[in-house]
Amino acid sequence: MKTLNTPVVHRLALTAVTLAALTACGGGGDSGGGASFGGSGLNAPSVATAPAADSGDTTKKTPDDGVPAAPDSAVAAVDRSARPMELPDTVWPVNYKLWFRPDAALKTFVGRADVEIDVLQPVDAIVVAAHDLNFARGRTTLRKVSKPGEAIPLIPTPQTRGDFVQLRLNDGQIAKGKYLLHMEWDGKIQFSDAEYCTPEVLAKNPLCSAASGIFKVGLSTPEGVSSDAIVTQGETNFARQWFPGWDEPAFRHTFEISAEVPGDWKTVSNGAQTEAVKLPDGYQRVAFEKTPSMPMYLAFFGGGKFDILADTFKNPLDGTDMALRWFTPPGRSDWAKFAMEWTKVSMDYYYKYTGISLPFKKFDTVAANDSYDNKPNTGFGGMENWGAIFEFADAVLTKPGDKPTLYSVTVVTHEVAHQWFGDLVTLDWWDNVWLNESFARWFERRTTIKFHPEYYSFSDYVLDKHNVIVADLKNTAVPVQRNLNDAGSFGFISPSIFVYNKGSHVLETIQNYIGEEAMQKGLQIYLKDYAYGNVTPTRLWTSLEKATNKKVSDIGDSLIRQTGVPLLTVDAQCAGDRTYVNITQESFPNQNQFPASTWTIPVTLAYGDAMEKRETFVMSNNATQVELPGCTAVLAGPTGQDYYVSNYSAPSWSNLLAKVQNFAGNKPLLLNIERDAFRLLGVGRITQAQYDQIKGVLNLPAPLLAKTQLSQQKMAAADAGGKEEYPHALRFQGKLPLRENQKR
Repeated sequence: MKTLNTPVVHRLALTAVTLAALTACGGGGDSGGGASFGGSGLNAPSVATAPAADSGDTTKKTPDDGVPAAPDSAVAAVDRSARPMELPDTVWPVNYKLWFRPDAALKTFVGRADVEIDVLQPVDAIVVAAHDLNFARGRTTLRKVSKPGEAIPLIPTPQTRGDFVQLRLNDGQIAKGKYLLHMEWDGKIQFSDAEYCTPEVLAKNPLCSAASGIFKVGLSTPEGVSSDAIVTQGETNFARQWFPGWDEPAFRHTFEISAEVPGDWKTVSNGAQTEAVKLPDGYQRVAFEKTPSMPMYLAFFGGGKFDILADTFKNPLDGTDMALRWFTPPGRSDWAKFAMEWTKVSMDYYYKYTGISLPFKKFDTVAANDSYDNKPNTGFGGMENWGAIFEFADAVLTKPGDKPTLYSVTVVTHEVAHQWFGDLVTLDWWDNVWLNESFARWFERRTTIKFHPEYYSFSDYVLDKHNVIVADLKNTAVPVQRNLNDAGSFGFISPSIFVYNKGSHVLETIQNYIGEEAMQKGLQIYLKDYAYGNVTPTRLWTSLEKATNKKVSDIGDSLIRQTGVPLLTVDAQCAGDRTYVNITQESFPNQNQFPASTWTIPVTLAYGDAMEKRETFVMSNNATQVELPGCTAVLAGPTGQDYYVSNYSAPSWSNLLAKVQNFAGNKPLLLNIERDAFRLLGVGRITQAQYDQIKGVLNLPAPLLAKTQLSQQKMAAADAGGKEEYPHALRFQGKLPLRENQKR
């Protein structure tokens, strides 16, 4: 998911400190009542995979799988090694057939499901997540796959806490076996913050948003004519507002989505559309192909009076064509032309980088307006639903003749990157959300720098790193990977600057250590080994280590599990024809609640007459000495991208500055030296006179200096905004299983 470019964190962000106090936004919460019961039966057709509307062919269609594997690889996760955290692991969904129908006013909807499940051992109940859904009385049943004619009634019973519903027999246990679970329900379509976020809820959570579950958006023409549309948002645990199910990322399964919607709508979902049949009441029945195996939060549906910009993507791996579409508000399809071209460029890059094709016959992006009746209803910019990205039109579409914004550029490639990092492989639990977001941010930066340096450069990336460093020194700093064992609810981890930005700089640091070729090879191993499955930091480190003879895990864990920033102090002394470099490591002065003191970090030294030579080693102690040939100046971190701050003894600073001309063409590196010096000045490690000398010798171009001032102003504005806000999750369920010291 791409967050908005503001100092306020994403609306789903959580902290362990505040979670227990949060109540459900829009209902639910600790009191139970996430779902209610006793509604009337639904006038809905049975859920089934529909034949193509014009052919009458009832042959089962299969996804066009792109990953080299067995033909059924897309419909089954690699393994079940990832365990659910709150839902029981005794019942696993296999395939979810979902049907729903909104009412004409787009205020409510009815839904129905037939879910293939695997009960692994006798259980007292099947537990599903559901929020503000009314289960239809007498319409929840269970059938054995071996005896499909016998429907066994189940009684939906809410748990005392949270959004979980137990589906029980009238008496006795549900035996081990394979079943077909049938459920019917109705729910509410969210349509504005004013309705969804009551004053009581807003008082506790100012960032409450109606853009969750299934919600209404406006489609506005350039002339200001509006119509209504509906879209869905599942991450993190909002899919349960749309349909009951297993919404933890460990539960990967397939989906077959169908709906009845107004007849003049255009519709889109994860899979390719297979049916559009007009109904007597003016509605139409639409159906979509079975999805690959994926977590529930990626399921998506959108419908409305969209215009469509269509194009074709040429797969660089096998030469086949894939249909590309941008769904836009009416009269704005030409506003998506830049975004369409940028989508194609991004996809071409990711296909070539990963060596893996997406498992879809089409790839869609839906762009809808960011408000309903001029009432903003969102706190995010885009969502990576697999095969059907959603983005807010106000953030991403560009009026013909206007220049795209940096945000509109980055949000497109960010969400495309997620199709591999987050969708093909998915975090095992939300404390590892950085495995989704840091990668998307890292690739977002790489693609923009490569193809659109006029918007973003390596100098900008250096400034971003230093913005992260500023945040990482505060008392609000948190590790990239949070431990949520005392939180009891899942959602985004805040502040987002660590999950997104710091994590991306950790990845950059690792790449600088093992090399670009090894990084690419390791990530290809990672994606192919765990395709359609769940990933952990350990799985990432192991994959990278398979591609190189260097150990990565200690470095990665050190940087993602601790707050703060390493400070290296370099003292290079010449003796004879040798240079002895003494390096000390400490924590940069900070206000961290739980400060670290030592990291395991890769350090590269530049040295030599022209500073052309390199010496790389891993530092895990507070002090080390490196011996170099000749009498030479020394520079730590010659890429300017590694995640630490470098200081030097007075003689070493002088020797380094005398060699600056050797780096005259490397503006990002010179900028990083200046930013390091500025950080050091702020904590009294160098004097104002030293800083002025360093800045003068570096002689940075005026536009680059202006960028540093703008960066400082942005961080100051963020500080002035007060403490970080931590928006809602849907419910507090209780203490999670202990995860301390588990290196997953």
